[in-house]
Amino acid sequence: MTRKKVYRLKPAVKVFLVIIVFCSLFIPVAWNKYQEYLYTKTNEYAFLQLGYGEDAVKLILDKLNDEEEKAILTYQYNEFIPEFLKCKYFMFKNLDGYLGQVITKEDDFFKYRGTDGYDYDEIVALVNTNTDKPYYTDTKKTDLSLGYSILCNKYYELGSDYVPDDLVDVSIKYYYGEAKKIRSEVYEAFKRMWSAAHEEGIYLIIVSAYRDYDSQVQVYNDYQESKGTNYADSIAARPGYSEHQTGLSLDIYSKDSTVASTFKNSKAYEWLINNAHKYGFILRYPDGKKKITGFNYESWHYRYLGEELATKVYNEGITYDEYYAYYLAN
Repeated sequence: MTRKKVYRLKPAVKVFLVIIVFCSLFIPVAWNKYQEYLYTKTNEYAFLQLGYGEDAVKLILDKLNDEEEKAILTYQYNEFIPEFLKCKYFMFKNLDGYLGQVITKEDDFFKYRGTDGYDYDEIVALVNTNTDKPYYTDTKKTDLSLGYSILCNKYYELGSDYVPDDLVDVSIKYYYGEAKKIRSEVYEAFKRMWSAAHEEGIYLIIVSAYRDYDSQVQVYNDYQESKGTNYADSIAARPGYSEHQTGLSLDIYSKDSTVASTFKNSKAYEWLINNAHKYGFILRYPDGKKKITGFNYESWHYRYLGEELATKVYNEGITYDEYYAYYLAN
């Protein structure tokens, strides 16, 4: 009878196989533990530990870069941060300003609260445009290098000596009252716009155009002396801060509507609202935007930006102050 041959593994092979089995079991576990360790070092993990929910963390990671995320991690948990991040015109550099409005000035901003809480978009707009601060404080010099896209408002000053070097006389065909001057490119754009409106039976009239510093002194002082500073500031710019001094702004009425109270309901106004941007103009002080622009609604005041920029502002549906702060400043 033949005995079966028994094969025995050599000790070295046994050790090798044990190592293989051990590694196949241990390495995945160790790798997973290592990945878990690495995750604890991520910003995502840190935000979750601070108390932010998964949706809030995803928003933070989507909207901010790594440096900004690390800066947020130096804050304590703040329920308002994700709310501001949802705003289209959120600017990280202004985050402290946004938070200041809902935390340290809650009573002041109670009027911005609705049934759903704070109006975060409005707070973002106010802080971005500097209008969370009193008018004519923390002012800057208008950056004249920006050409037709310059900003002149209650926080950006032209100064007393600014005079455009390309002013031209306006033909009496286009204006009412005293003789007018305007910058040459603005004049050419207005004439094209006038012709387009005229073809539809609308007769536009310029009632105010370029106004020098001394003239603005007289305008502002007249309002101030008759009705006080607060009223004057709501209806006229202080000298050196007027858009009319830029030579880029026009007050426009029509032949059949030459007063503010009727112009806003006129066919000419409707036409301008829908077409002015095609010729480089925007309505500068829209209805309901006084908190941002600093001025009452002026259906007659149009600012020249050039066709491309005016169309962008028109399509955004925001004031030029907001557009400038988000897209052009700095």
